[in-house]
Amino acid sequence: MRHWFRRAGALALVLSAMGGPACAQQGAAWPTQPIRVIVPSAAGGTTDFLARVSGEFLSARLGQPVIVENNTGAGGNVGTASVARAAPDGHTLGFISTNNLAINQFLFRSLPYDPIRDLAPVAVVAEAPQILVVAKGVKAQTLADLIGLLKASPNSLNYASAGPGTTPHLAAVQFMRLAGVQMTHVPYRGAAPAVSDLASGQVQVLSVGVAPVAGVMASGDVRALAAATKARMPSLPDLPTAAEAGLPGFESTTWFGLVAPARTPRPIVERLNGLLREWVADPKVKERFDKAYLLPMSMGAEDFARFVQDEVNKWEKIVADSGVKMD
Repeated sequence: MRHWFRRAGALALVLSAMGGPACAQQGAAWPTQPIRVIVPSAAGGTTDFLARVSGEFLSARLGQPVIVENNTGAGGNVGTASVARAAPDGHTLGFISTNNLAINQFLFRSLPYDPIRDLAPVAVVAEAPQILVVAKGVKAQTLADLIGLLKASPNSLNYASAGPGTTPHLAAVQFMRLAGVQMTHVPYRGAAPAVSDLASGQVQVLSVGVAPVAGVMASGDVRALAAATKARMPSLPDLPTAAEAGLPGFESTTWFGLVAPARTPRPIVERLNGLLREWVADPKVKERFDKAYLLPMSMGAEDFARFVQDEVNKWEKIVADSGVKMD
């Protein structure tokens, strides 16, 4: 356990890392050159998509090119570490997801960066909620039915994941802990093969974002039982939340946002935060998010820092329950 997450001063460290009034002059001159946005995951994914579309907006508002660079490896740790090591001048930023700030420190035995000390949260822009789906052959029409079936016959169903330590895996671990049930884990290399085997009935349960299963839900090959969200999803208004379905506390989403190296001047952080909040509020952006099964998120930079700390506390327990450790 990394005790530095529990220090009373951790949040103050995050906030101070954003810079102070002494940096105002430097922030006023920014940007003076193209801005690099490092994405620690592959091109074509949700993180990459959000980095590029938000980068177009920032470029137009800031008058400098925003160049997105994919720097992958070690579950996102390579790219995130490169952001942490960059000069804190606002010209190198990172676009990250939940794993990079709140999960990987518990999955990996060591990290080349300290998510709290080395990075300043700038703005969160979107989340991709998880939904719990079952193969059409499973005799459960509701979440309560599924829990009852598993309590009557523990480990009678297999659950798929996109791999050990991925959000679909950890969400299923959270579901089992809250519901007091057990299933057998069948890991895959990515969501696509997991969804394919779910649709054919080779595995029976999956917690996953909506986009990968939208097609097989429409065909009737899989059935959604609940959304792991606080409120119903606009794209699936008839799907109850887990709390409405009888399992309060089952909430699992992947969120995405912008970070900067620690000690980036506060005026730069605040300006970026304000611009991205303006971008997320645009109805055209919301429409684009709806088509991608994303929900907009918006909060101030300090609130984002507090949100990250809450997420750290949440995922530490879930990862521990999973028993996963990576080198």
